[in-house]
Amino acid sequence: MILKTGQLKRKDSNKLILEPYQIKLIGESELTEVQSLQQFVYNKLPNKDVLSTDSYEVMMQDLEAGGMILGVYNSKNELIAYRFVTFPKNQESNLGKDLHLSPQSLQRVAHLETTLVHPDYRGNKLQSDTLGIALPIIAQKGYQHVMCTVSPVNPFSLYNVMSHGLKIKALKRKYGTPEGNPGLWRFILHKDLDVAPNFKIDNCFNINLNALEVQSELINEGFVGTSLNRETSSLQYVKFATV
Repeated sequence: MILKTGQLKRKDSNKLILEPYQIKLIGESELTEVQSLQQFVYNKLPNKDVLSTDSYEVMMQDLEAGGMILGVYNSKNELIAYRFVTFPKNQESNLGKDLHLSPQSLQRVAHLETTLVHPDYRGNKLQSDTLGIALPIIAQKGYQHVMCTVSPVNPFSLYNVMSHGLKIKALKRKYGTPEGNPGLWRFILHKDLDVAPNFKIDNCFNINLNALEVQSELINEGFVGTSLNRETSSLQYVKFATV
């Protein structure tokens, strides 16, 4: 199912080339391509903490449980980017549990999982485009709570999801192991698709992106991260007035 077509810029040596592309829903038969792109991008990352990779087995399980992948293909029909969306429901990994959502609300949680773009095609806003396409589909499926985790050392992805209305609701270590690995610091972001954004601000602060301890304290006091200023690398934290 093709969701969008257009043209994008591809890096080729010292020049940019215009190339047609299409975004479409893909599934289990393309999972090997997805895994290959994930490994390629991961190998190129200077800071591996930015990305927590998904195994083939886990992705297959999530797809069989109703998850979806938005794949971006170039003119040679090569996968150059993808966005993975899952619906965790009763799984222990449901991020709604971090926000203490009710059992009923947990059934309506959608996870924005891994989103990757081939290095040659970065700068085309593919992360933002795939998210803009995914949100209406998630709503049409009857899900209410859109959630994701983003590394504090990945301001690009953080800006993209926050620009689509997701807000920082928690900050904690995730993806640890029983063997003693404490996991990686992650922002937990959330958007309620059923609630119109109409709130009165009671108080607000601008905090440096790297000041994790200060941000954790603000979150514990009821503040929510609402926007990221990329020029100053600062996050705006807001406390909304009780209506």
